[in-house]
Amino acid sequence: MHKLTTRRLHILFGATLVIALVIALQFFQLMVIEHTPTAGSSGPAQRVERGPILDRHGNILALQTRLDTVTAWAPGIRTPAQTARTLAEILDLDEELLLQRFQHEPGFLFVKRTITPTQSRQIRELQESGQLEGIHLQEDFGRSYPEGPLAAHVLGYVGIDNQGLDGIEYRFDSQLSAPSGSQQGDAFGNQIILTIDSRIQAFTDQLARDVREEREADAVLLLVMDAYTGEILAYTASPGYDPNQFAGFTSEQRRNLPISYLYEPGSVFKIFSMAAFLHLGVVDQNEFFDAGSAYERRSNGETLFRISDLGSYGRLRPADIIRLSSNVGAAYASDRVSNEQLYHMMRQFGFGEHTGIDLNGEQRGILRPPESWSARTKPTISIGQEVAVSAMQLLTAGTVFANDGVLLKPQIVRRIVSPEGKTLQSFEREPVRQVLSPGAANSMLEMMVGATRDSGTAWRARVDGIDIAAKTGTAQMLDPTTGGYSDTAFIPSTLAIFPAHAPRIIAYTALINPQGGEHLGGRIAAPIIRELAEFLVPYLGIPRADEQIYREAAGVRIEQQHLPDLTDTVPDFRGLARRTLMPLYENPDIEVVIRGSGWVARQTPAPGTPLSTDTRIILELE
Repeated sequence: MHKLTTRRLHILFGATLVIALVIALQFFQLMVIEHTPTAGSSGPAQRVERGPILDRHGNILALQTRLDTVTAWAPGIRTPAQTARTLAEILDLDEELLLQRFQHEPGFLFVKRTITPTQSRQIRELQESGQLEGIHLQEDFGRSYPEGPLAAHVLGYVGIDNQGLDGIEYRFDSQLSAPSGSQQGDAFGNQIILTIDSRIQAFTDQLARDVREEREADAVLLLVMDAYTGEILAYTASPGYDPNQFAGFTSEQRRNLPISYLYEPGSVFKIFSMAAFLHLGVVDQNEFFDAGSAYERRSNGETLFRISDLGSYGRLRPADIIRLSSNVGAAYASDRVSNEQLYHMMRQFGFGEHTGIDLNGEQRGILRPPESWSARTKPTISIGQEVAVSAMQLLTAGTVFANDGVLLKPQIVRRIVSPEGKTLQSFEREPVRQVLSPGAANSMLEMMVGATRDSGTAWRARVDGIDIAAKTGTAQMLDPTTGGYSDTAFIPSTLAIFPAHAPRIIAYTALINPQGGEHLGGRIAAPIIRELAEFLVPYLGIPRADEQIYREAAGVRIEQQHLPDLTDTVPDFRGLARRTLMPLYENPDIEVVIRGSGWVARQTPAPGTPLSTDTRIILELE
């Protein structure tokens, strides 16, 4: 019996020893063999690549790159202090923290993900000279933004796991990411084609930087939109940041101001309130309003509040109220509508709601319901106070004037394209609703043109040979210490549409808290529009009034027009009127964009180009 027990104990001991050896071998396999990087490691067999982001012309703004990741095998580091000091200098890391990791984290650890090629070269040179024992470079995938800060607030950035954290990278993360679950072959994400034009974006970025430095402003916003399609051509907020090194910037520095920063718009808002009064029929273009003295609201012989102008303007028609930016005139005009009517019309323009642009972090703005209004709310909203908007809301509301009263949704993405080049989704011109009658919209455009005449507040936005419709504004910022309006902090701005009689461009600019004495929108914001227009007019081929343009040169035909048949090639649409082109929208097999009004002056692609399901036909009318 005793011998049997002893034998069982020996068997149990032997089995336990075998199990322990197996566990030890597995641990060695996992922690030493598999986790110890070698110079000859080839990386993963499958290539998984995030899709690129491109501008409207195919210029690459974001792409996947193969970069090195620095790893360490702690037991192999013979000189931890020297190694930490060297790597901290090359990789811009905290030396003491890195040394603590080497000393207290056993086994394998990541030192830094996706370093630059220059950093990789420096580490390899040291390794070749026998230094940095225990430190290894492993090939990894990283995200690169070749144009640096260009359109950074649109692009956003990704984290170390290549997951989108902001901007287009976040909003379209599922489209850009390679499909999961594939076991064989390489996997690629879709391409995102933006509406952004890199050349226009580069110009607006530089212009905003120059203005911010000259005016010592906290920030400068400058947005450019295609007036007919609602496509954003440039999206600038200065100061910006470099998405290649986003972690080196604070969340406030990375904040997407055009959609998240809310402020009172000031007198720019008068074009929306006055247009609403015209549309409702409560104001006639030929009647006069007395702006010779302040607008007052009195009760029981006491003045409740006053609204005044910079000067005494006398009797003003609605066009004069816009041209001179009269607070008094706009306040008196607001007496013609009810609180509910004004609130409804401002909501129709999109204030107090999201524009729907495909970027994260957009704010609704503030437009309180009528039941919470005071006696002064209606006239003050009419002049751009007691309402908070974003720059994107103002730009988008401008589409109403450029499209016969129709509000458009702003577009930042044109197409989503598969890795094989097939268009998966196109983002077309998207009307939201009819806000104004065409007559009211066109009347306001004419009034805004008047503001750029010699006596108007926007005359500094004027460009020779181009009718520019513009409205300036100067809003007082709130003083956080007093809760009232500041006497020193302002937001000057200008909204512009041009050419006024065949709108191609809507632009909006605002300076946040400029210094140096000047703070009026007409003085420091309107000149930004002029400089922008001087660049855009030749770049986009917008004709000036003093240039001889013959309809014969554009191929305009006066005889009865018929829409050409769509065959294997792109037809010649030049000279056709807009009404003749309308049936093209009913054809589900082609993608057509029609810009402007009048007759087709230019088309892309050229006549005779092979026609396929991916062909996008752009017709520009004059």
